[in-house]
Amino acid sequence: MRGGRGAWSPTAIGRCAREGVLRASKFTTGAFIAAAAISANVSARQQTAEVADGKQKYDVYCATCHGPEGKGDGTLSKSVRKKPADLTQLAKKNNGQFPADTVAKFIDGRTRDEAHLKSDMPVWGDVFSKSQTSSSPEEVKARIDALVKYIETLQQKR
Repeated sequence: MRGGRGAWSPTAIGRCAREGVLRASKFTTGAFIAAAAISANVSARQQTAEVADGKQKYDVYCATCHGPEGKGDGTLSKSVRKKPADLTQLAKKNNGQFPADTVAKFIDGRTRDEAHLKSDMPVWGDVFSKSQTSSSPEEVKARIDALVKYIETLQQKR
């Protein structure tokens, strides 16, 4: 005992408490950062898989008209009434923002807006809903979402 005091003076207890809080805080912060990094890694892998799935679907359903790079120069582009859109310019034409919802609605096509009626583009929502491999509304949406994610990667960088 120093100075007639017990080993656990109020000062010593306060110091230990502060050190304990700091250690716990560092541990919690470290655990949070690790969890966020794992979550970001999983999310990045999911997005990469979705983009890869979208590219596969794009190559099957879209590239013959829009071309392998989305520039509207596919092998069938000269055979249709209206030249297919240059998909690399969608964000540029929309003030730098990729119009994902508009692209999804246009690919789906079941809303039959004026622009879709004037094009030779298939109504993919109908095609996908009649498919034996993905006919549920959720599966149709997942196919269209994958295409949209891939088309977003085609956007021309400034």
